[in-house]
Amino acid sequence: MKSVRIEKIFHHGAYRIGVFFDKNFEIIAVLKRLGATYSGSRRCWYLDYSKASYHLLRSHFPDLVVVTESSIPNMVTGVDNRDLSPIASSSALQLDSSLSNPEHKPTVISLDKLKLQLLPSIGKYWVFKMHFHHEISKQLLKTKGVYWNGNYKSYMVFRNEVVKHEVEKVLGVSEFFGTDYFVKDSFVGKGEIRILPHLEDAAWMEVHVPKMVAVHEKLKRFSMARYSKIKGCYLLPAAPVVMDSLHLQFESSSISITSLLPKNYLDKRNLPNKKQLDLSKTKKSLLDLVPEQAQSYLSKMIDTLLALNYSSSTLRTYCGAFIQFLRFFEFRNPEEVTKEEIIRFLGSLMERGLSATSGHSMVNGVQFYYQQVLGKVDYSFVLPRPKKEKKLPVVLTMEECLQIFKVVDNPKHKLLLLIGYGAGLRVSEIVSLKWSDILFEEHKIHVKNAKGKKDRMVMLPYSIVTSLQLYRELYKGKHYVFEGQFAGEPYSTGSVQQVMRNAIKLSGLEKKATVHTLRHSFATHLLENGTDIRYIQQFLGHSSIKTTTVYTHLTKTAVDRIQSPLDRMVDIKGKKKLEE
Repeated sequence: MKSVRIEKIFHHGAYRIGVFFDKNFEIIAVLKRLGATYSGSRRCWYLDYSKASYHLLRSHFPDLVVVTESSIPNMVTGVDNRDLSPIASSSALQLDSSLSNPEHKPTVISLDKLKLQLLPSIGKYWVFKMHFHHEISKQLLKTKGVYWNGNYKSYMVFRNEVVKHEVEKVLGVSEFFGTDYFVKDSFVGKGEIRILPHLEDAAWMEVHVPKMVAVHEKLKRFSMARYSKIKGCYLLPAAPVVMDSLHLQFESSSISITSLLPKNYLDKRNLPNKKQLDLSKTKKSLLDLVPEQAQSYLSKMIDTLLALNYSSSTLRTYCGAFIQFLRFFEFRNPEEVTKEEIIRFLGSLMERGLSATSGHSMVNGVQFYYQQVLGKVDYSFVLPRPKKEKKLPVVLTMEECLQIFKVVDNPKHKLLLLIGYGAGLRVSEIVSLKWSDILFEEHKIHVKNAKGKKDRMVMLPYSIVTSLQLYRELYKGKHYVFEGQFAGEPYSTGSVQQVMRNAIKLSGLEKKATVHTLRHSFATHLLENGTDIRYIQQFLGHSSIKTTTVYTHLTKTAVDRIQSPLDRMVDIKGKKKLEE
């Protein structure tokens, strides 16, 4: 078993024993049995700060390594020595009897232990990896120009001379990074992009680019681009339209494009649609989350969901729940797990404070596997459903909505917020909106393939028809109403949310509102205006009227007419005094 390191940490208002190690499912299984909890913020497992916890860890991990002398000074003796200096000799002696030198000084972490590894630069950042060390990691993240990239599991360092020296000082090394500092005007000079066939899969082509920041920045913004670390190049679909886009992006620069593709290599059928690409990425990312011995179980789950034409969002939700289920049972065969064990698993989730909504998703994910994947339709498998909290959504007043729209100057940004509120659209429906979906003569919007794969008709507000037509002339979009950075690509949902966050900040509102809050406000304001709730249900695309009735608790028209008995009492007393 790999080495396990422990360190004293302060977490959730108390001292804990932090347990650090390279990812290992055997160690995780042991820690779960010991009652350890995982901390996402500290990226470690931890136990209570006590003598019993320390000896428990020592008994299960004989090769336990103490990272610093400051760790857990009172653990063995039971005496509270938190006021001692972090390098007090007694701390090390009390923690581990094998440390017998009373003059023990803090050891400098060697480079061998850190396992520093410099990776190829990405854009304007140097990239490096190292073994986790709490103090060094904390110092790195405090340094301006350094951040942790969760996708790459590595540190990103801004290619600047000052940042370079500060990071090298923290790491205790010199000349670790090169001198290829980031320069904004990176197109000075010539370069060549070479395009080669991808031997492993003819549906893709390899795009080898020069070491120029601006070129990398442009390539990685292609929505279908994938970077191959092994090949050291970008992979793009081998389709004529993609080749045309490449030439279009670099025609005004000094970058030349050389194609070494065989004749007839490019084929328009190689261009995946957005849904296909999204599902493919989702499947790959999910399979990367489990070890090899469990991938067969997850693959069956994914294939069944895809066969039933579930969306990538449902795919992530159900499979995410199933992965948690597999981890809890140490990736055993699910057919061997008993009903009692599954109920214990769900109970442990509720004990950790999981919300009822997440609890229902967990139940649905587990139930789907047994009924749909394993085909146990008649399997009498009744799971306890956690009681759902009744939370009222945040709603903006009409004045607050107007305040938000006023502070947005960009016509594209303003229009997408206006149409989101005016038609009660979800953020995914806003970005998927095409010009062919807007029926100007009928003053309607045809929302296609929305949540639950349902179409519906909603109103097109009269007040934005002229603005929409002017906007179309200004931006000249072909397909999507709100196009992204590249022609023919839809605007991202993350960008829409960022527009809303900026608008909230500029407006000075203190409510925590999102784009979906505009949809809640749309429904509430219709109800206040006397619109029948059944029409509102159709506008919102709700399957059940129960979902729509939540807005009846938010309307202020009727509520404002109800007087508190306390106010009535005060009014009566005031009248009596006047009469006297």
